[in-house]
Amino acid sequence: MALPVPRQTAARRSSHPPCDDGKTLSAPPIGHRSYLWKVRYTWLGLGWLLAQSGRYWDSLFTYRVETVQYGTAQNLYGSSQDLQASFYLPENDPETRRPVIVLLFGGGYISGSRNDSDVTYLARYFAKRGYVTATIDYRIGVAFPTATEWINAGIRAVHDLKAFVRFLKRSVAEQNNPYGIDTSRIYVGGSSAGAFTALHAAYVTSPAELAQVPQADTAYVRSQGGIEGRSGNPGYSSQFAAVFSLSGGMLKTDWISSAKVSAVVAMHGTGDNIVSYKKGTLPFIALEVEGGYNIDSVAAERGLYHALFTWQGAGHVPYGGQQSLNPPYMSDVETFLRYHFYQWNSRFSTSLTPAFQTETFAGPFEVIGWDGRRVGTVDRVNELPSGLWLLRSPQGHCRRVLRP
Repeated sequence: MALPVPRQTAARRSSHPPCDDGKTLSAPPIGHRSYLWKVRYTWLGLGWLLAQSGRYWDSLFTYRVETVQYGTAQNLYGSSQDLQASFYLPENDPETRRPVIVLLFGGGYISGSRNDSDVTYLARYFAKRGYVTATIDYRIGVAFPTATEWINAGIRAVHDLKAFVRFLKRSVAEQNNPYGIDTSRIYVGGSSAGAFTALHAAYVTSPAELAQVPQADTAYVRSQGGIEGRSGNPGYSSQFAAVFSLSGGMLKTDWISSAKVSAVVAMHGTGDNIVSYKKGTLPFIALEVEGGYNIDSVAAERGLYHALFTWQGAGHVPYGGQQSLNPPYMSDVETFLRYHFYQWNSRFSTSLTPAFQTETFAGPFEVIGWDGRRVGTVDRVNELPSGLWLLRSPQGHCRRVLRP
């Protein structure tokens, strides 16, 4: 049978189907230690069954917060500004090469901080699941309410984000990896302006590209150190593995390329009157931007790993923002990002050392998508497209299957 590739949905919200005892779908426990390992079906010969005791999926850890200075840069007013990041680190975790999730706050480049409710909530949520997470400062401030100055503010934020990515790589190279991270698995994203920052850090590689936007001041960009900037930690790459956008957008989706960052996922509301779901003008300045739908469409055309979650009728940042959260929508964010981060962990890892065990199950299987919806049935694992799937046997047993 033909199954949809698990990369895009226009769902609102759905409940998870029960497995066996009616509990929410989760990784089956395999003991008291948390390792990523792979199990092969002897009767199929193709396909991998991904099993683990909850790492990166279930809440397993407490966490601690460490705040560090990662860079310094000149702010809008000409003063030197220290740039800080708050790391959320799983406690009592023996793993030393963990994926990193970098979260950037929203606020239109005029307000916000790394301590905002939405980004700190997600930082805690994923740290409990074994990720190293970080919320970071970036410079805010728009000199005048014009498109050019707003773009300049975004470029300053991009510079700061890139400095933080370099900081992560420098910490591994020069400080014996104090945060226990795997720099091949750095996932960057944020809310609203934070998502704009992440997307442009991913897909703008030169001032010449920015010159395609009439309001962009490429002379200013060059004077500030080009796209890389001068916010700190020179000599290291600012490349990261994947990007995620929550109610964010881009000046031009034509910049999207798998040669830059090969995975992008987005969540967006169709009723967003700030950052249009498809394409529109920012209401506070005369600047055209493209939203989640267009980002996903271009990513699909160009062969990137991509996904779009659409909130039908919802407005800008429906999950909350700087001071409060909207739990039903934030639950969507948790579910969507948890699934895609989990996929990325295997896609981008250069350090996994799986152990193998043989296990046999009889089909046919119901196939469950990432959001808990039944999408079909298969008799054999090798009928599945690439991706992470949940299979439920006639007896109600559930297994997650990763197809390369």
